[in-house]
Parts: sequence; C-alpha cells; structure tokens
Amino acid sequence: MRLLFLAPSRVSRGEAMLAADVARHLPRAGFEVGFAAAEESLPYLHELGLPALAVAGDAAAKCLDALDPLVRGFRPDCLVAADVFSLYQREGWHGIGPGMLRERYGLPVASFDRVGWQAAGYTADKYGGERLELPKLLDECDAVVRLSPPLPTGPLAPGTVVAPLRLGGLHEAVRSPRPAAEDRAADARPTVFLVTSRWETRNAERSLPVAELIDALPRVLHSHLAALGRPLRVVHVGPRPWRFPVAEQIEYRHLRRMPFAMFQERVAAADLFLTANLLSPTLAQAVLNGTPAVALGNGRELGRDEMPAWLTSAAPMLRRAYPFRVAPLGWHKLLEPLVEDNPYAGCFESAQIFDRADTARAITTLLDDADARDRLTAGRQQLADALAALPPIGPALRAAVSR
Repeated sequence: MRLLFLAPSRVSRGEAMLAADVARHLPRAGFEVGFAAAEESLPYLHELGLPALAVAGDAAAKCLDALDPLVRGFRPDCLVAADVFSLYQREGWHGIGPGMLRERYGLPVASFDRVGWQAAGYTADKYGGERLELPKLLDECDAVVRLSPPLPTGPLAPGTVVAPLRLGGLHEAVRSPRPAAEDRAADARPTVFLVTSRWETRNAERSLPVAELIDALPRVLHSHLAALGRPLRVVHVGPRPWRFPVAEQIEYRHLRRMPFAMFQERVAAADLFLTANLLSPTLAQAVLNGTPAVALGNGRELGRDEMPAWLTSAAPMLRRAYPFRVAPLGWHKLLEPLVEDNPYAGCFESAQIFDRADTARAITTLLDDADARDRLTAGRQQLADALAALPPIGPALRAAVSR
C-alpha cells in the first residue's frame, strides 16, 4: 500500500514530525511512503530517511499544481494529511479539503487527529474567551488516525484507528535511572529543556490578549526558574531567544534548530522538560523517553489587580490572563478530556503557571524527589500497556481506508 503524506505547515514542524513517526514504523513489507511537505520540514524528513519533496504556492490552485506531478509519479493508494485543518486553513492551501482532494485524484483521504475534534463538536475555546468553530473536515475523511499520546486509545468509531507514537522512546530504548539530587556533583547544573515552535510566537489574528501572553510567557518561565535560586542550565530550541537579562545562576543556551538525532538525545538527557502546551509533541517525546516533564496552564481568568507582585514585575505588559492549556491558543475546556481518565495525564506533572508555589512545587519535586519520578514511571508503564494492547497500525489503517 502506498501512502502519500501531506505536511504543508510552515509554522509547525511538529505536524511533519508526528506523521513521520507513524510513517517510519509502518511495516516495510506492506507499505511504501512518501511526503509532500513544506520546505522547512524537508531537512527533518530527510534525516529520517523518508522520501520528501516540497510543495508550496501562494494559492490553492498553485499548491495543487505542485502536488499533481507527485501524485502522478508516486501513484499512492491513499493521501494522508498530517492535519486536514492545515490543508484547509494554512496560507496558500486555504480551502483544500478532503472532498477536493478525493475529486481531483480519485483517491481515499485520511487525516491524523491529536485533539479529538469530532468528540468536541469541532469547537474550541480560544484564548480571550471567544469560540473557534472549525469545518467538520474529519467527517469527510475516509479514515481518521488518532495519535496516542495524547489521545486515549479508545473507544473508536468506524473508520478510526489509533497510531501509537514512539518518538525515539518507549518502544526503542530504555533510559538509565537519573541520579538523585544528593548524588549529583556539587557543580552539576540540572538541565531544563524548552521548545518554542514558530506558531507559538505568532499572533495571526492580531489579538491584544494573545500578544500580551506571547510576550509574557518566556518572562514568566524565566521568573519561575530564577526564583528557585539554584544553578540551572536552560537549553531552549526555537525561533527567538529570550530577549531580557537572564539570572546569573542560569546558564542559558539558545538554538534555532537541532538535527533530529541530537534533539532526541537532548530530550532524553534533560533533567526536566517544561512546556505551556499540553499538545506539545516534545512533551509526548519526553514522556516516551522517561524524561520528567511539567505542563503549565492557567485555569482561571486573572485581572491585573488579581495578579501577584512577582507576575506584574516579570510580565509588565500582561494586563489580563485567560484560561489556556495550549499557549497562546487557549483550548482549556477543549482539552479537559485529555486530563480525565487518560493514562497520559499520569506521566507528567501539571501546574498553574501564574501560581508561584504550585509551579515551584512541580519543578522542584521532579528535580529532587526520586519517589515522584518513580510515580511518573508507573504512569508511563500504564500508558505503555495501553499502547501495547493496540492492534498493529498497518492492517488497521489498510482496513479503515478500504472499508
């Protein structure tokens, strides 16, 4: 079976990374894969040995014209969107949906889903209180591939399969135990790993609350880490470095990009992964590698007069904070199911980002408490058991597409 994966996003390489993880673990005896992707994702896909060509254009017609020769040359049995909403909404690809692709190429169309849009009624709570209404594109697909983690493994509707992520962990390697705090060398600095995607720094809708949050997040993270009063090494991968003075006890290293193998190694070797995005692919990678991780969010609206002094000092531009689990999108209510009755939620710590004591508790617990890390290991084993019980993705996908 030949699958052509479509990963056109220029602002989130995470979509290509997740699709690639599934593609490279399909059985080679029965599947051949190729990628039509944004140019920004090609180095990553080529590092993994996956055949990939760039497709781009400033309008849907030009994107399809670029895709036509790839479809003719590769002759896929199915088109698989890394995210069908990216095809429909991204610049250049706007308006390209499953129906258009099926009509143009006469092929079944599948899409990954790592949010659970169908169960959520295709609506989300945006940061700032507005509602986001999405077209019901997954209903138009011939098959839907749920990614786990973060999504639970069942129950499943007809035409839906679950793809277990590996991302360099869980099924491929077992990491060695971390030294306890008292066993570290006196001058050793625990490493905190941070990742920022381009979309996390963009304010596409020119929303003032979103602009305030984008400015505030790195300052708030730095403030929390500085307040611990201990030597730390912060490794930050992303498009923008911190643009403010860094506390003297923090050794800050910024890299715009890492080769995939090095990125995997750095995630696996970190003492802590810290994120304000519950859907972060790197959070899943940290979990699967056994790296202690903290997911930060905000559960209630805060006015300026309710903010503690440390917050107004660290983020003077932040006038009002709204609930979020994915910064700066919001999505607090949308992702409630991901933290209820889901083994994945037991694999990392969660904390309220604007609560100094709660965030400090989560960070110091994972850095210093071996028992707490063992509890996360137990949660990871529960997740591993759930993923191991899934049917093989290859036959399940083939059956879903051809039903």
